[in-house]
Amino acid sequence: MSKRYQRGSVRLIGNVWKGRYWVDVPGEEKRKHPQVDLGTKPEMTKLAAKKKLEEIIGRLGLNKSNFLERLEVPAVTFNQVCDAWESKRLPQLALSTRTEAPGQLAMHLRPFFGAMPLETIKTASVNDWIAGLVKLGLEPKTVHNKWKYFRGIMNWYARRMDESKRQWHPDLPHIPDVERRWYTPAEMLQIIEISAQYPAWGQVKGQYRPLFRLDAFSGLRSGEVTAVHVEDLDFETKRIHVQRSIYKGVEVETKGKRRRKVFVDSITMQMLQEFLGDRTTGRVFNSRTGSPINNQQLNIVLRWATKKLEIKTGTMHAFRHGRISLLRGNGVMDKIVQEQVGHQDLKTTDGYTHMEAASISAMMEKLAVSCTQTPTLYTN
Repeated sequence: MSKRYQRGSVRLIGNVWKGRYWVDVPGEEKRKHPQVDLGTKPEMTKLAAKKKLEEIIGRLGLNKSNFLERLEVPAVTFNQVCDAWESKRLPQLALSTRTEAPGQLAMHLRPFFGAMPLETIKTASVNDWIAGLVKLGLEPKTVHNKWKYFRGIMNWYARRMDESKRQWHPDLPHIPDVERRWYTPAEMLQIIEISAQYPAWGQVKGQYRPLFRLDAFSGLRSGEVTAVHVEDLDFETKRIHVQRSIYKGVEVETKGKRRRKVFVDSITMQMLQEFLGDRTTGRVFNSRTGSPINNQQLNIVLRWATKKLEIKTGTMHAFRHGRISLLRGNGVMDKIVQEQVGHQDLKTTDGYTHMEAASISAMMEKLAVSCTQTPTLYTN
């Protein structure tokens, strides 16, 4: 059948146009007769549905004389693509991805897609997989991240094979729009000051005050803060050369491999200088043993500080949210904000921007006053 020209058949079931066509399978006498949805009656005529089915048959190459010859070539499976991706692409990615990706693939992607030939992975398969992840109780954000893994691996392979970017239409769960915890300017100053009282049980005494000050007044990621070296501090121009980050106790490249120079204020620089004393080399902040400070320890100190202050606790990331909100709330240009914090996409920066209700109310009042003081222009 595949060696003869076919247009397929179209019929209306309910209000949906359904199309069928024949497919020969190597080694099997019986042919497949799959059915596809072409569209709804209100959206397209039967003629348009037939034309769409012919396009599908054309893309599948069913009317080409070498169709059966091509079928004899073993199909590439998702597992084979994953193997290639892990050996060729993964070593080029960040340490965090190199550490986490193999486990993610083994747990949530290979079991479902592993044996499937790539050409059989359609939207229906993807949505069945997503539904399974949701049923397991995974958070919507986690499901989205696993979808990005899948899409990235498949499109990496498509690029290597000079194929078009693959398209699916996933039914991803909605991510609730819940505002992240962020520190207001007043909270940041309170945390910085009270952190000086934190007991130095097995810790370097007095380092949390300058550390939190640097985080709050620079907008650096916590891993970038703990990776700053004395040589990265330019006290004359009041800038920090952000060149590395800490991930699981190891110095690695910054996120996105983007080095940048971040301006900070003179008070922060003076606090760092006083903390360093006559030190001229090495990491600014360390554990008692000289190893990098881990994020878990920093969050322990933050929980202690916020409990003392009787305010809602937050992680180190709340400093970054607070800094970005402060910059944008004071009219700093978006381009400068992005350069300071290392964001490539303004949508990401928008997600880090928060405003206190009192500040918004004050802005509205200010605008109202400015309007009443502006002469009204009348035109005939």
